Amino acid sequence: MADEAEGNGDDEPIVELGEKTPVAGQPLARVAARLTWPHEVSRIIDQEGESMIRTPTGPRQLESVLMDVDDTYIDSRQTFVSAVEDVIGNGPVETESHDANDNHDGESTTDADTDGDADPEAEAVWWCETVKLVILE
Repeated sequence: MADEAEGNGDDEPIVELGEKTPVAGQPLARVAARLTWPHEVSRIIDQEGESMIRTPTGPRQLESVLMDVDDTYIDSRQTFVSAVEDVIGNGPVETESHDANDNHDGESTTDADTDGDADPEAEAVWWCETVKLVILE
């Protein structure tokens, strides 16, 4: 029975984590998690309209995205996420630093470049939270 449990892990896809580059805005899943359902679009704008969300084309203010949504009433989190993704698209988001792996000064940007003051436990928590947000989205 233990062999079966170990064998199941081999069939799962491997998630590769990229460089730790800053990403502007909040994940849509985080904004959606702060809201309760059902909601009118106008109330969502009142509560979270100023929030900047991550989109494939860069950060956008939620209010401007919701202005392009045809619905006036959203009954669930899934409906909200689908409506917003219909406007912004669904894909990888831009990072703030576009040259993270292609520096013009000849230096690489890896974790080895740090001065050793980084807290390994904090780094591990950051990576776990990042993976959770990617999976939830």
